[in-house]
Amino acid sequence: MAKRKKPGPPVGATYDSADVTKLKLINATIKLLRKGKPVSQLTALEITKCAKVDKMYVRRFFGDRDRLYLETILHIATSRPSLIGAALFNSGQSGSVDPDVVLAFTLFTHLARNPEFEPQLLGIAEAVLNLYQHQIEKEFGLSGELATRQAVLGLMALIGFLTTGHLLPVDQRDIAKWLESRRNVLRILGQQHRQ
Repeated sequence: MAKRKKPGPPVGATYDSADVTKLKLINATIKLLRKGKPVSQLTALEITKCAKVDKMYVRRFFGDRDRLYLETILHIATSRPSLIGAALFNSGQSGSVDPDVVLAFTLFTHLARNPEFEPQLLGIAEAVLNLYQHQIEKEFGLSGELATRQAVLGLMALIGFLTTGHLLPVDQRDIAKWLESRRNVLRILGQQHRQ
């Protein structure tokens, strides 16, 4: 009996770099979650099929789904143009936050149930806080402890909105007014800080 040759990639096939493949997996995770797939029901196989990569790549590059989720949170958090501007909120829906920020929060909440991820989640929370602090420093001229306090207050307000605040009857104009008043307070604090 003749040996059957294992099917392999076509001659001349090219492969993506590890960074490109990782980004494909992160984007596929975001895409599937945007479609309403619950985090707890999302499988590595679904993610790799959506990313159009080999099924072994979640394990190879991340170890498991939860570590892919960690990277997805970090990707979303560091790709936001601003955590203090109107871009954070979706102008198309009344009172809703940017859907990717909601996804990051959902993934964070999912992983927070596992104490094993506490150090990594703390690291991500610190990275987001630092990003927000630098945005406040750059835009409003605040620095040091004052910028850190204002970043913490802003993140607490966002988390409050994501946990229960989104259930309140809030109009998009109210959110825009709140953001503008918060920016005005930060401008005043910046002017006082520079004097």
